[in-house]
Amino acid sequence: MPHSDVVDVLTERAGARGLKITSERFAVLPGYLYPTPGTTVELPGAKLFGSLDFAPVPGMPFPDGCTPSAGIRNSHDKSFSLSILSGARVLVCANGVLSAEFVVSRKHTSRIDLVESVDRALDAFMESVRGFQALHERLGSWRLTKTRASALTVEMARAGAFSSSDILLVLDEYEKPSHEEFVGRTAWSLYNAATARMKTQRPGRQVDGFRALNTVLLAQAN
Repeated sequence: MPHSDVVDVLTERAGARGLKITSERFAVLPGYLYPTPGTTVELPGAKLFGSLDFAPVPGMPFPDGCTPSAGIRNSHDKSFSLSILSGARVLVCANGVLSAEFVVSRKHTSRIDLVESVDRALDAFMESVRGFQALHERLGSWRLTKTRASALTVEMARAGAFSSSDILLVLDEYEKPSHEEFVGRTAWSLYNAATARMKTQRPGRQVDGFRALNTVLLAQAN
């Protein structure tokens, strides 16, 4: 399925749910096929990564300073399935917060099939967005000692959220945050210190990094 069709269907079906897109970000990376042993074929633009930020949804509580956001990824080299990731954008620093990934479809052979698959994924996305307020509150109320924050940062690196060489940079951002909104010594502040560093990663690396970050931090906040 062409990346353009995926983006068109996603934006169309999101609009049908009353989701108003306020900003879009997309990137493509090359992919590779291995038709025979020892043979590699490069596919330019085979991998799509993107994010859609939405205006606040009427009647749906959402944390102050954040806006609902959906990540998207698609590949033509079978490296991963078409997926939608739910989360938020932190307005003060543009950090992303991805809390869950929903596989849209492992195979799409027609636009009708894609529409139905995207609708199912958006249903799951909306349900996840409804729970983000509670997740934000748990992270914001989880106060961390300096020792605990340091231990969690090491765990994040071990899980693959970022490289071990980034540990001190994340801790420096946590202890001396660039934005006063994150001065509080909470798990929410540490999450944003980590994602501030993760913004420098390649798009594909960020998705895997968020999965690792959530395994360490969000899982313990539940």
